[in-house]
Amino acid sequence: MLNDNAQQPTIWQQRTNQQLFAELCNALYERELARLSSDQHINLSTLQKRIASMPYYIKRAAEHICDLFTPLDLDSQNGSWISSQSVKPFSSKQQKDKTLQFFEQYAQMALVVPIVVNHSGIEQVVLDSIDEIDVANQRLHCNEHGWFSYTGEQQEAGLITKQLLKPSKPVMSAACCGHQWLNGRRTSPRLLSLREMLLATRINWRQFHKLLSLKK
Repeated sequence: MLNDNAQQPTIWQQRTNQQLFAELCNALYERELARLSSDQHINLSTLQKRIASMPYYIKRAAEHICDLFTPLDLDSQNGSWISSQSVKPFSSKQQKDKTLQFFEQYAQMALVVPIVVNHSGIEQVVLDSIDEIDVANQRLHCNEHGWFSYTGEQQEAGLITKQLLKPSKPVMSAACCGHQWLNGRRTSPRLLSLREMLLATRINWRQFHKLLSLKK
């Protein structure tokens, strides 16, 4: 029995966070297992490594999401964020001069950035992080999506068109919520991968150009 009534709100909050944490873990486990089971190109060794590391990364993502400040609504049972979707895709809104100005000033290692990916008429905004910077040639390398100029142009040719965007609240919201457009029109959002969920917990929503300090 509690003797101090002042402790009751704190314990109630702890229980709420535990429920949220459990719901997120369940949703992320279901999603990642479904993703792995449908991957026809994964070999046994890679599959074993991913399953072995899954508990650590899912726990880490769920903990960070519980502590994250974000303007988005969280659907913990589906492990996804929700916000209103832009009518037009962001590739049509890109301003190269502002993108150049941002990355000239703020490009830094580990910064989370948004990238437009367009494939077969479907445009998505995805999250990636900077892992290399070439100041002399005004370009940067993102961990998964490769090289981009400071103006946002893709530096490596491929079947999939990509474009680096300047971080902003609408763009980062679209990336976190899985918004996508089919032939320029809004379509159903996609579910983020576990990697993207982890990247989303590193976004500094108050200052997009600064890294966010996370609890270990």
